[in-house]
Amino acid sequence: MNYIKTFIISLVIYLGLNTVFTLIAVFTVAGFPTTDIMLIVTSIFAPIFTFPGAAWSSDGIVPLLTSTDFFTDFMLFLGLVVPPLVTIIVASFLGDTNKTVFGSWFLTALITCVVYAILLGTGQLVSAYLALDWFAKVASYGELGTILVVFTAGIANGFFYGCITYLITKEGL
Repeated sequence: MNYIKTFIISLVIYLGLNTVFTLIAVFTVAGFPTTDIMLIVTSIFAPIFTFPGAAWSSDGIVPLLTSTDFFTDFMLFLGLVVPPLVTIIVASFLGDTNKTVFGSWFLTALITCVVYAILLGTGQLVSAYLALDWFAKVASYGELGTILVVFTAGIANGFFYGCITYLITKEGL
């Protein structure tokens, strides 16, 4: 399969799985603001903000070991890890070469982080929850730092999972 098809399928699978996990959170987490549509849409793109190491350790396995609400922490862990893993596995079977699959996943990660940055920056005007999220990130990183951290997280996810795709894809002829 060529690069464009692999990229489109990767993007659809990644966003589709993120949507599924966001909807699970909407319907299972008590107190989730179900009327804030902008927050829900932004939550679909938000997992790209989590660096791969944090997704696996500090935001993933460590909270499971010390959890008081195991189901919520387990779903958070799955929501951070399953979408990129399923996406790269499917893309590695569909892509022609390991370079095609690496590039399609990397572009998926970059587009997702750009959309997340735009939604986070503009969503604060519409959503009080996104405004709180934005101001918390600005308090930690500064305005420019927040945007840079979003892009750095997208690039880190692109390289981390892209390298896995590079290794598991069989080279085409």
